[in-house]
Amino acid sequence: MKINLKKILLSLSIIAGAMSMPGMANAQVGEKTLGFAGGYASHNGGGYADLYFQYTFAPHLRIAPELGYVFRNEGKSAFIASVDMQFPFALARGFNIYPLAGVTLNNWEYEGGGHATRGGFDFGGGFDIYMTRQLKLNLQFKYSLMNDTGGCFLNMGIGYNF
Repeated sequence: MKINLKKILLSLSIIAGAMSMPGMANAQVGEKTLGFAGGYASHNGGGYADLYFQYTFAPHLRIAPELGYVFRNEGKSAFIASVDMQFPFALARGFNIYPLAGVTLNNWEYEGGGHATRGGFDFGGGFDIYMTRQLKLNLQFKYSLMNDTGGCFLNMGIGYNF
């Protein structure tokens, strides 16, 4: 894999510029976010999409339920549901980082009619970039620890704060 230094520098410049925009915020008590995310699921090596909600009910503490679908790859697809607790901390104006922990339920379907429903635990982290007071981007990594169907989920999303 060839790394393109120009693309990396451009990406870092965009992030730095976005962080210096006026009117940017950090997570505030009472903030609610509804968003959409997409990414990679390691259990089947395919993509997934989810709809998430976040509610910040105390300083540095928010609940984040999500519902998603892992697209069929290698003969496997799944519906996923998670409820995670996130612990956001501001690193700079408009930029939060957070660890997370929670519970998950995955229902995997296999080619040929088999399925496996498993419950487990999530742990990981992510960061938020507030583009405006109402719009934020996020990048998140988590590992779902469960019997036979555990794996990593890496996603990028966009959310609307209200």
